[in-house]
Order: sequence, then structure tokens, then C-alpha cells
Amino acid sequence: MKYRTLGRSGLRVSCLGLGARGTFGAGTSEEEAEQVLSAAYELGVTLFDAAEASARVEKMLGRILRSKGWRPDRGLSRKHLLEGLRGSLRRLQLDYVDVVFAGPRPGPAHNEGLDPTLRLLRLEELVRAMSDVIEQGLALYWGTAGGAPGDVMDTFAVARQLNLVAPVCQWAELPPEPRLFRHLGLGAVTWSPLAPGPPPDEETPGNAPAKGRPRCPVALGELQPLAQKLGCSEGQLGIAWSLRLEGVSSVLVGADTPRGLREQIQALQVLPRLGPAALRELQPLLGGGAPP
Repeated sequence: MKYRTLGRSGLRVSCLGLGARGTFGAGTSEEEAEQVLSAAYELGVTLFDAAEASARVEKMLGRILRSKGWRPDRGLSRKHLLEGLRGSLRRLQLDYVDVVFAGPRPGPAHNEGLDPTLRLLRLEELVRAMSDVIEQGLALYWGTAGGAPGDVMDTFAVARQLNLVAPVCQWAELPPEPRLFRHLGLGAVTWSPLAPGPPPDEETPGNAPAKGRPRCPVALGELQPLAQKLGCSEGQLGIAWSLRLEGVSSVLVGADTPRGLREQIQALQVLPRLGPAALRELQPLLGGGAPP
């Protein structure tokens, strides 16, 4: 496993993390979940993302983590945010998490027709709430989630202007906005472009039903020739490409068996093979800027 610093924070995370909502579905038993978590831990994974997974998944994950004695790394009104985080900590049976992600709920309703002053007030409320979270010891760092690049930059500016705790990372779709890393030092936690992401029908605490992220529009067959040339699967190629993008600290993967997880972790072996020629071939298929 390889490890990267999360943005400009002092926190180091595995460059591949395990996403609970993309791994543990409604039919996953606790025994099956424990097998996958144990395999992830043995493979060096230190980032377990439980960002607003269902209450059942959080409780199951908490029991397993407590029995193993592991410390996981982590993922709006002040009242809703604080109550939601405390509820997650109770279900996870933890006193705190290393990273918590918070931000506006995705969708056009967030910004369309919103008075600029009201928008800044909402961002200020978010920053004050996250500063409270840090000061109360519920989390060590925080990151943004669900916001457009302009929202993220304004959030950071509000934190600096008011001398409050600024975010150190972002939960972002691929490819992440490079300016957020270059100018603000925000590391990105993201999903592989070929991963299905969270299941579409699970209820999330305090929110509407979660909507699964869309699959990458690229057909697997389009990646197959290059994957065969590099001696890997299409999924491993997508993960390796994601890790080459500027600003990416960790890529979340999901698997329902230890074998499937090990196969995805092997994407790390593909990284050295992604030379300039391979990246140029991937650019029109997967997009993204030039790798660092």
C-alpha cells in the first residue's frame, strides 16, 4: 500500500480507501462485511469511508471496528451537522473521527436564485459548525463535500477571513478541480471512475434517500486494449489513472469479497506502467488534466 498526505494537513491516508456505502449493501451479512474489512486492513487500507451510510451499515461497521481495535480515518445547519455526527459516532462506537466531510446537498437548488448574501451566510454557518466540531474533539480535520469549486474556494476564504478552521480536503467527483489543490492545498478523496458508487436505494440518516453516482460513460470495451497491453483489468486501469490525477489523496473502492478487494488493490502495481504514451491514450476516454 502507498500513503499520501491529505492536502496540507499532517494526516497520512492510504491512497486507496474502502467506501462502506459502495461495499455493504442491504444483503451483506456482518460476517461477509468483517471478511472484506479484515482483508482491507491486512492490505494496508487506513481510510474507511462511512459518509452518511445507512444506520444499519454504520452500526455493523462500528461493531466490527470495535471488536478489531482499529482506528479508522474519515466522512447544513449547525444543529443538524452536530447531531448527525454525534449519532454517527455512537453507531460507529467511536469517540472521534480523523476527518469529517460536510457541505451543501448536491443539486441545482443549492445555488439557483439564491441571494449572494444568504449564500455567504450559509457558508459561514457551515464553517462555524465545522470549527465547533474540531474544537469539541469530535474530529481532527474536516473537508468539503458536494460543493462546486467556487463554493469550496469561498468556504476556504470565509474560514480564513473569520479566523476559523479551514477544510484540508474535499470529497470530489473525478476529475477534481486542480485549482483547489494548487492554490488551497485541498487533497481529494474520490471514487474510481468505473465504480458504481453508493447504492441508489439506501436511506441515509437525516437526509433524503441517497442517489448512486452515475457510472463512467466510458464502455469497458474501450479500455480493454490498453488494459491488456498493460497486463491489468479495466477496473485496475481506472483506479491507477485516478491516482495519477493532480490533487488526489485517496481513491475509494468497493468490493463484496476479499478476493475482489485484493484485485482492486493490485491497481497500485499498474501505476509505474502508466507512462506518457498510456496517459495520452487515456486522456480522451477518461478526461482529466495532466498528471502531477
